[in-house]
Amino acid sequence: MGFLDSILKKKKAPEAGEEDAPPEAVETPVSTGPKPNPLAKLKGLLDHLEKIILGLVLVAVAALSVLKLLAAKKEIAVIGEGDQDSVTLGGRMLVAEEESPTNLMELIRKSREQPDAIDLSGSNHLVFNPRIWKEIFLADKGEALLIMDSPDEPLGISALEVTNIRPLRATMVARAYPQVNTVQYEFAFMDMEYPVMPYAMMGANPLATFFPPTPMSAQYAAMLRSQQSGWQPDPDPEKPPRPLHGFTGGNAAWLRFNPDWEFLVRFKSASMVSQNIVLNTPAGTTISNVVHELDMIIGTGSFVTPYETNSVRLLSGVPHPIIRGYEADLKYETKYHQPALALPRFRKGRRLMIDGEVFRVFQITANNVSLVSDPEYGGNGKIYDKPLQRGAAPAGP
Repeated sequence: MGFLDSILKKKKAPEAGEEDAPPEAVETPVSTGPKPNPLAKLKGLLDHLEKIILGLVLVAVAALSVLKLLAAKKEIAVIGEGDQDSVTLGGRMLVAEEESPTNLMELIRKSREQPDAIDLSGSNHLVFNPRIWKEIFLADKGEALLIMDSPDEPLGISALEVTNIRPLRATMVARAYPQVNTVQYEFAFMDMEYPVMPYAMMGANPLATFFPPTPMSAQYAAMLRSQQSGWQPDPDPEKPPRPLHGFTGGNAAWLRFNPDWEFLVRFKSASMVSQNIVLNTPAGTTISNVVHELDMIIGTGSFVTPYETNSVRLLSGVPHPIIRGYEADLKYETKYHQPALALPRFRKGRRLMIDGEVFRVFQITANNVSLVSDPEYGGNGKIYDKPLQRGAAPAGP
């Protein structure tokens, strides 16, 4: 009954007189598992090291930002306490009238016709303005030479000279005459020297632009003259001027829609004429010494080309000259082209050829002729201004 015996067996109590036996030493249980590793605790600390460093950096950045903000506020306070009168404003207010170009209309006209060539001349680099060489054929020697164009020995367009410029005039006549005991006024415009066939009408025959202009036929020439009566003075400056050219009628359709020039008049006032003179002057006869105050307006009607107004005072029956345009005489002469070649009667629009290059006259003034290397014939569009030579009288009024 080993199992039961172990349960029923009890330890007997010590009898009286017996000494308590010394207790048996109790053995301390000893763990049989592995001992804890100190590196494991260090590893846990290392796993959180980067978070600790990041936290320290954020704290440092926040502290630096606060310090910078405090320093900036201090500087703003110092500036605000400074002397504002020490700041001096410079410059000036611009006035639009002073800054606007006074020759705006001339610049617009120049840019519309042909702009000025860009001058990039330098000292001696010859990059933008290289030397120009011309091939000259010597007939007596039967050979061609290459010669440089220079101021001392000009060739090509450099050798072209303007010898004369003539003004081409028209005439304006204002006349007062009696009719039915009143004074009537008549104005006549007579274009005498200028009328020629415009080169623009010769588009079907471009070779004609290399020759002097042909006279305008009688029917066209008559269209450039006009005579109108029944006008009365009106000082109102807002009243539109009245045309005094003959661009009217079916035969003048081309001139009306492509005018090279228009002439308008604003009749502002006339000197008083006594009733006695009106009654004693035969009907239709010109009353002399009457002063007409007029605005003569010249232009082309283009939206970029303005009309030019000239205020004049005309005596009754006395012709008043008007410059309609100019005509120039040219000369071409070089050391290798003798005698000089005369080129007369050049008008605006006429072309000429020099050493294989075609040039077109696009403007003539009282003392200058402007030509352009014609792009329609392969030119580069460069402009050449040829002043009237010294010793030649400039065109007068």
